[in-house]
Amino acid sequence: MKLFAKSIASVLLITTLLGGCAPRQYNADPSLGQAVHDNLAAQIVNPNGIPPTGPQGLYGSPAKAVMDRYVSSFLAPPPAANPFTIGIGTGTSTSMTAPVISGTTP
Repeated sequence: MKLFAKSIASVLLITTLLGGCAPRQYNADPSLGQAVHDNLAAQIVNPNGIPPTGPQGLYGSPAKAVMDRYVSSFLAPPPAANPFTIGIGTGTSTSMTAPVISGTTP
């Protein structure tokens, strides 16, 4: 009986060890990870790598005016607004009363 138990145990041990050596058959989808690559490619400004033909944007005096305004905004920044007065009029807006129709009294 001991010999039979030892032979069964050795057969089980050998099959377990040989089962670990068998190649795994994992068939992944060929498009696995394609969404990540597409998203990365979409974030590239110029995917072809060709530089633009010339400067893009404003030319001459409009560009200088924009840059001067940008620089002067740091020299004298606008005063900070009081957060507790949001929505309160400054006195320059129009009146909120109803218009008077001629011939009637309010």
